[in-house]
Amino acid sequence: MKCPKIYIKKFGGKIKMSTQIPTARIYLGSPFYSDAERKRSVKAKELLAKNPTVANVFFPFDQSFTDPEEKNPEIGGIRSMTWRVGTYQNDLNGISLATCGVFLYDMDMIDDGSAFEIGFMRAMHKPVVLVPFTEDPNKEKQMNLMLAQGVTTIIDGNTDFEKLATYDFTHMPANPVVGYKII
Repeated sequence: MKCPKIYIKKFGGKIKMSTQIPTARIYLGSPFYSDAERKRSVKAKELLAKNPTVANVFFPFDQSFTDPEEKNPEIGGIRSMTWRVGTYQNDLNGISLATCGVFLYDMDMIDDGSAFEIGFMRAMHKPVVLVPFTEDPNKEKQMNLMLAQGVTTIIDGNTDFEKLATYDFTHMPANPVVGYKII
């Protein structure tokens, strides 16, 4: 856990000392298939580690479930039922224990798993920060209605990724999706 930061607030001419205590428990969701997606995840964890309002970050790929009976799981793409149940339950537990979610959303290759996790978080009335990325800066910005209306805040991953280090996860100020064609 990070050390509390002491800061001074002015209230109507009075000075009051206060302690900022990190309380946000983040579920960091992201596809993890390409090198670019894996690099973004590493960067997001670094930025969130600097954020004084963040107590911890749950990243599912750091908590991977392993089925000891599975042989060569990376070959063939068919995973055991034990692995599927364990992985699904670990992810849902991470979401359930989180106070909010941060999702690195690849707009070039939409990920159904991330969309499910966002919907699950919102169904639990937990705020979600969406950080969309694209490798094509000229690509038309468009987003599904349910995703656009479902998230609490959007932080453009291509231009404002660094804001994850300073975003106030204690109060979760809204920044609705604008500038996207909604489909």
